[in-house]
Amino acid sequence: MFQIAPPILPGCLLLRASTLMRGEGWSSPVYSERQMGEIGIHDRFIDDCIHYADKAGTVRGLRYQLAPASQALLLRVLRGRIYFAAVDVRRSSETFGKSFEGAISYMGAEQLYAMPGFAVGWCSLEPAVEVLVKASAAPDADLERGINWRDPALAIQWPVRPAEAILTPQDIDQPMLADQPDLLD
Repeated sequence: MFQIAPPILPGCLLLRASTLMRGEGWSSPVYSERQMGEIGIHDRFIDDCIHYADKAGTVRGLRYQLAPASQALLLRVLRGRIYFAAVDVRRSSETFGKSFEGAISYMGAEQLYAMPGFAVGWCSLEPAVEVLVKASAAPDADLERGINWRDPALAIQWPVRPAEAILTPQDIDQPMLADQPDLLD
């Protein structure tokens, strides 16, 4: 069973999975097509990937994919804590350029759902973080795009200073949102 926090931005949800405590530990669902459908999530997730960040302050994203491979994403922290941001990159949306951000953790059993049309990124808040990312479309390098994680127009409150952030080569020179020629409609 999943509980939904009050939506901050249409198209993004913060979910909390129920946790079944047992004497030897606990179990918690990550995905159930039936349960997700009951809360309005009807995407079919076909690609799972685990991301690992060795050090605190590792930033991944903000990334998205163009149609026909635009992706709904479901992020679940498997170890540690992250700070996430999801930015609406749909030009025709009333919330274009707005972001939803916050922290989620392994112990909290929280998940971020972002529908297609959102650029998503995250920052590890501690060493040895693992994040499960479920996607509704396979990765496609030709259709993948990014937004500069430090874009001042987005006003995301990242918990790491730019000089201390650890970035992948792919995320270093992304354009600002206003300069990104390829967005979704």
